[in-house]
Order: sequence, then structure tokens, then C-alpha cells
Amino acid sequence: MNTGLIASRYANALFLFAQEEKAEDRVYEDAASLKAAMLAESDVPGCIERLSEPMQRFLALVIRNKRVEYLPAILHNYRVLYRKEKGITRAWLTTATENPELAGKLSLLMRAQGFTEVDFKTEVNPDLIGGFIVQVEDKRLDASIARQLQTIRKEWEEKNRKTRKNG
Repeated sequence: MNTGLIASRYANALFLFAQEEKAEDRVYEDAASLKAAMLAESDVPGCIERLSEPMQRFLALVIRNKRVEYLPAILHNYRVLYRKEKGITRAWLTTATENPELAGKLSLLMRAQGFTEVDFKTEVNPDLIGGFIVQVEDKRLDASIARQLQTIRKEWEEKNRKTRKNG
């Protein structure tokens, strides 16, 4: 059976169950911590002990149905469903240096553009030299100095290639 279909069905079931239990916020947090523990291959048993009762019951179902291999995708799909239902938009900001002021301004700008709630993740990458990269869901704006230099270099190489060809 299709992995995406299985993960999607289980995520939908978990979402409905969490709503029924009025625990969707806690299950959202549980999904993040469990997925992180699984991907890092760290203290998964300890993480499971700290999960909410609804999430532990769901895990028992997944184990009983021999669907553990789909768990990372199930957890991911649950978090996507949750954010969609709650109107939460994910955004990432990468800057060359720490710049909390820019993240705050971008968050306010996004809210002014109609985004109800923004889950903003920030990262510092000195390789950008300056500027920033912002990604909102699947849209990306690269306003970094490194990208601008790369563009200039490609244009220069292209002009040089044409000049050598014609000369």
C-alpha cells in the first residue's frame, strides 16, 4: 500500500481523536518531540514516557497494527493538518548574523498581509555574508549577498564566454 496514503489516514485519525479528546495542542507538541527524538535516534523510550495519554494510546494502535515504520510521516502529516486547521503559517528566516528585529518586522508584515499566525523559525548562516533568505511555506526570497555575488559571477562568466566566442 502507498506510504503517503497510510501516513495520511493515520494522521487524520490522530487529528480527529485528538480533537475528540480536546488534546490537539498537546498532541501537536508530542508529535514534534517524538519525531525529533526518532530522527536524532536519542532517548525515544524516555520521550514516549513523557507523551500525553492520547498520544500514548495512538502509539499503541500504531504498534499493534505494525505501522511503526510510517510513524515519522504520520507525525509530520498530523502537524501539517494541525497548522492548517489552526491557520498557522510556517516561515523560515536565515540571516548572516543574529537579527531578531528583522524576524519581528517580517512577522508583523506577514500578519498585515492576512496571515493569522506565523510559526517563525530563525537560523544564522554566516555563509550568506549579508542580507537574508525568507521562506514562507513553499515560497522563497533569497536576498543574500552570497546569492547576489553568485548571480553577478554567472552573468560575468556568460559575457566572457560570448566575448571569447565572438573575438
